[in-house]
Amino acid sequence: MNLLVYVVITVLLAGAQVGYLRLARHFGIIDQPNERSSHTDLTTVRGGGILFYMAELGAFLYSGFTYPYFFAGLTLVAAVSFMDDLRPLSNRYRLMGQFAGIALLLHETGMANEIWAATGLLIVGVGILNAWNFMDGINGMTAWYGIVCIGTLWFWQSQLQLPETDVFLPFAFIALLLFSFVNARRRAVCFAGDVGSVSIAFITLLALMQIVVSTKTYLPVLLLAVYGVDTILTILHRLYLRQPVFRAHRLHLFQLLVDKLNWPHLRVSALYALIQLAINLLVMNGISWAGRSQWMLAGGILTTLTGLYVLVKRRLT
Repeated sequence: MNLLVYVVITVLLAGAQVGYLRLARHFGIIDQPNERSSHTDLTTVRGGGILFYMAELGAFLYSGFTYPYFFAGLTLVAAVSFMDDLRPLSNRYRLMGQFAGIALLLHETGMANEIWAATGLLIVGVGILNAWNFMDGINGMTAWYGIVCIGTLWFWQSQLQLPETDVFLPFAFIALLLFSFVNARRRAVCFAGDVGSVSIAFITLLALMQIVVSTKTYLPVLLLAVYGVDTILTILHRLYLRQPVFRAHRLHLFQLLVDKLNWPHLRVSALYALIQLAINLLVMNGISWAGRSQWMLAGGILTTLTGLYVLVKRRLT
C-alpha cells in the first residue's frame, strides 16, 4: 500500500470513531461498572472497539474480498459480542457464536484438516478470545497490548513475505492507534467492550495461525504469553477458591496491581505491553533454533512468567 491509502483509511477510521462516540452517547451505550471493573466512571462509552471491525471491513473491501471465511467469522463474533455489549447474552449464545467463528477461521487458514487437531484448536481459539476479553479491564490494556501483538505480527509477516501484510494488519494497527487516543488516558473516553477485545483477538489469531503454518512451529503462540499466563493461573486460582469462572471478579494480577498497590492504569498496561514486547523479540530470534532449543525457550518464558505471577500475587493477597 502507498502512503495515500494509509492517510485515507486513517481519516475514514477517525471519522468512524467520532461518529460512533456520538451515536453511543445519544443511545446511552455507556459502560456500567461491575464487580470486575477498575473504574467508577458512569460516562465512559462502551463498545468503542467496534472500530477494529470497521477497519477490517475496509481491508476486506480494499483487498477485493480476500479471506471471506475469516471475515465471515469476524463478523459473527463481532456481532454477538456487540449484542452482548448492548444487553448481556447467555454464555451459551456467546460460545456458540465464538465456536462457529473459530471454525471458519480454521477453515480459512487450513488448520482444520484432522478432526482431533481441529477440536483442540477450536477449544484453544475460543479460550484465547475469552482471555482477551477478560483482560480488557483497565485503560490502555487492550490498546497497547494489541499494538504490540499486531505490530509484531505485521513486521514478522513482512519478513516472511506473506501477502496479508498489505491489508488486514496495517488497517488493524491504524485502528488500534486511533483507539488508544481515546482509551489510553487517565480518564478514558471509551472502552473497547466485548466487540473490541474479541475482534482484535480474532484478527490476531488469523495472523498467528498464518505464521504457525509458515514456520511449522507453535512457538509463535508465545506472542500471547502474558495474557495467557495471567488468564490461566487466575482461572486455576478461582477454581481453587470454588468460584464460578464466568462470574465477574477482581482476581487478575493486573486488577490487584491497580487495587492493592494503587498503580495507575496506564502504568500497569505499559508493563504488560513491554513484557510481551520483550518476549516477542525472544520468540522471533528463537524461531530459527532447533526444536529442543525452542522448547527450552518456551519453558523458560512460561516458567518465568508463572513464577512472577505467583510471587507478586502472594504478596498482594
